[in-house]
Amino acid sequence: MNKTIIININSIVFHIEEDAYENLRSYMIEIKRHFGKSEDSREILEDIENRIAEMFSERIHSGRKEVINMLDVSEVIAQMGRVSDFENEFADEPKAEGTATVDAEENNTEKTAEGQTAEESTYTESNFADYTMSKRLMRDMDDKILGGVCSGLGQYFNIESKWVRVIFVLFFLFGGSGVLLYFVLWAVMPKALTRADKLAMRGEQANLHNFKKSFDEEMKGLRENFSGTGEHINRGVRSVGDVLGSVFSIIGKIMAVITLIVSGLTVIGLFFVYVMNVLNLIGYRNDIFFPPLEMLDSSSAFFALTAGTLAVGIPFLALFFLMLRILFKAKSSNNYVNMSLLAIWIASIISIIYFVVVTQQDFREESTISVEKPLEKRDSYVFEENDVRVIKTSDENFKGKKFDITYDGKNIMEEIRSDVRIRFEAIDSLKAPYLAYNYIANGKTYGEASEYASQIRYGVNQTPESVIFDSHFSINSKPVYRDQRVSMVVYLPIGSKVTVNRALENKFQNGSLWDCSRDPEQKYSEWLMTKDGLKCVRKLEEDKLKEEEKAKEEAEKEAKKAEKAEKKKNKKAAEATNSEEEASTDESEA
Repeated sequence: MNKTIIININSIVFHIEEDAYENLRSYMIEIKRHFGKSEDSREILEDIENRIAEMFSERIHSGRKEVINMLDVSEVIAQMGRVSDFENEFADEPKAEGTATVDAEENNTEKTAEGQTAEESTYTESNFADYTMSKRLMRDMDDKILGGVCSGLGQYFNIESKWVRVIFVLFFLFGGSGVLLYFVLWAVMPKALTRADKLAMRGEQANLHNFKKSFDEEMKGLRENFSGTGEHINRGVRSVGDVLGSVFSIIGKIMAVITLIVSGLTVIGLFFVYVMNVLNLIGYRNDIFFPPLEMLDSSSAFFALTAGTLAVGIPFLALFFLMLRILFKAKSSNNYVNMSLLAIWIASIISIIYFVVVTQQDFREESTISVEKPLEKRDSYVFEENDVRVIKTSDENFKGKKFDITYDGKNIMEEIRSDVRIRFEAIDSLKAPYLAYNYIANGKTYGEASEYASQIRYGVNQTPESVIFDSHFSINSKPVYRDQRVSMVVYLPIGSKVTVNRALENKFQNGSLWDCSRDPEQKYSEWLMTKDGLKCVRKLEEDKLKEEEKAKEEAEKEAKKAEKAEKKKNKKAAEATNSEEEASTDESEA
């Protein structure tokens, strides 16, 4: 059982054990004795306290650990470093006050009395080598023109800020993309305000030595700036940059909120689509189904669906958590979690590539099985469609609820496909009409493609009144999509009259049934088989009328032309007659 004390560091309350408090108190006294020798040093003392408060906060976990102990204080001191580790390095530098040299000599005398050599007290970089940290991408507010984005990128990538600015100018000149990228980074990148932020931006450890070095560099730079007039210009530019920064910060947050909502809804939508497709694969049919899954068997389709969902969902999930961190300044997720998600994402991409390559092989070859069946010879033919999805039953069966819901022995909602095409071709008028059934499918080999094609079942019913095509075809075995389709060719003698029901519009390949009728209430369109193929009767009549009108116009033109020529001829004759009369009059007068 240990006694605890409540302390306040940087306006944060901590519970600390008594012995740990004594150790921390001695450490802070040592720091204040070294740094608290001038008014300007108050800033660095505040930065050191802020950093210690941050490090203590990282060690507190509500419900598990709520008291700072001796081990925590020792680790913080080891990471921050002691004054004795580096003060000899700065011993030759001029002090702010005359008493600084005296205090340093007294400290050296105390350490020598304790048996510690001057060589042991000299700072070396290896004292802090165990506490490395990665750089943080932040805006450098000490070296900025507008928002400090370029200098921050320069610090992160170890490039001089002027070269980064040159790159952004080039991006601006070639397409203007540099402006958008700059403002996006301005909105996303946080400011490096505190000394700890500036050290983290440069990838330096936030310890006493680096605080001291950073402080001395700032003071030196400040003295140099006050010696010239450039600082006034820099302050004006920075003020403009701060105003623009506030504007773009608001715009950036609005964009981040929109991105957060969109990415979150996308993840939820992907999960919903994934669940509905899984239900389809295990037999619970619904309207939400991803068509490419039909190319695979159930187990492969499940793995492909999972890989595709992860490949699309993980980037949106990462974007969602990134926006959360930006908006609510939440802590980053565990590195192990990030690496695991990255590995899963890469594995899902590889899986998708595998399924694409393997599935492509299943469509390499195409096979067509053609079967010919005769048609009864007539002067005119009527072609209808039988929608196999319509349940046809008697009144007795309807009352007894005995419905035939199968087509060719298969459940019509699961085993039928609608990829049927119908084409009409002309044959000699003396030949007998016939139907050509073409069953087409793909496969890895020609034999496999032929096997898939042979499993297609399609019906055409010939009655004395009409020829009726089924709206769908079925597949004998469990249907795996291999681009199965039916191509029907109707061979009719030249001169045959053809009437087609507009229900066959999507299957009819000789033109548009709608264009041939143009009347919404007219269910049939009339056609005529010619040597050039099937022609719409209405269009033939229209073309005939156009030809007659054109011939009439040509005849009228010719008549007008002849009349004009006759008038011209008569005019010349009249002129000749007048000339002769004038000549005879002149002779008589003479």
